[in-house]
Amino acid sequence: MSSTDPPSTSPPPSATGATAKRREKGGAPDSGRMPSGTRRIDLPAPNAPDPSILLVGVAHVLDLESGLDHVLGSFGPKALAVELDPERAEVLAERVREREQGAEGGRKGGSGSGAPVLLRLWAKMQDRFAADMGGVPGEEMLQVGAFAKQRSLPCFLVDDPIREVAPRLLASLSPRERVRLLVSTVIALFIPTRLVEKEIQSYSEHREEYLGILREQYPTVSRVLLDERNVHMAERIAALARSYGPVAAVVGDAHVSGLSQALAATGLPVRQVRLETLMGPAAPASATSAKPPASPT
Repeated sequence: MSSTDPPSTSPPPSATGATAKRREKGGAPDSGRMPSGTRRIDLPAPNAPDPSILLVGVAHVLDLESGLDHVLGSFGPKALAVELDPERAEVLAERVREREQGAEGGRKGGSGSGAPVLLRLWAKMQDRFAADMGGVPGEEMLQVGAFAKQRSLPCFLVDDPIREVAPRLLASLSPRERVRLLVSTVIALFIPTRLVEKEIQSYSEHREEYLGILREQYPTVSRVLLDERNVHMAERIAALARSYGPVAAVVGDAHVSGLSQALAATGLPVRQVRLETLMGPAAPASATSAKPPASPT
């Protein structure tokens, strides 16, 4: 990946052809990489006959490969989108390669040694949970890339650049929220993995309650990491659907409801497959329809 320019993550205009970057064929599908080889193209005219969207909710520390392959194959997308930006995609692919090669001392998480303490702790926490569960945080995004490569489908990185999001979050945090977030992250470093697995299961059963608590205790985190990114990703996903036809977007499960609300304003048909479905013994071929919100967001 480092030898090519990553896809653009700037929002494509909603009307006439806009510049975006499309991933082409290349690289081994089983290598843990996003499809290699990228070039800049103009999006096709926005007249796809079936501009439908499937939102697939994942957890970044779980191995969901079999469920993902089943759901994506059943939907039959013409393009795929993942909740990554170019920098995080490159770091993730490198870490998977290092693991496969048995390398030690590779880069940890999406934040280097020069990142703020809070972000480093956050990355370390995800590293630990994913390692205990046999993977690398965010590895499911590379599995989507492998799926795209095997079927010669374009795969797009639709998230905001982490180098823009992280400083905006840290600058916006109130002192109280900053301390609360730091303390909770440190505590999470010592929580047994079995309890984390139970919490993930509990989240999937009481999702709205969990998100409500998050918004109450961490309003800035919710706004910057969920709401703002959801709006931006929805714009990009909608532009892809209008240009390519059916698009499957794989994102953290906490983004699915917000993305559905933002996409409802576009008038495009949206379906969902949530985390609990992927965690089951086999993901069903059908997806539940997303209900539009009472008012556009």
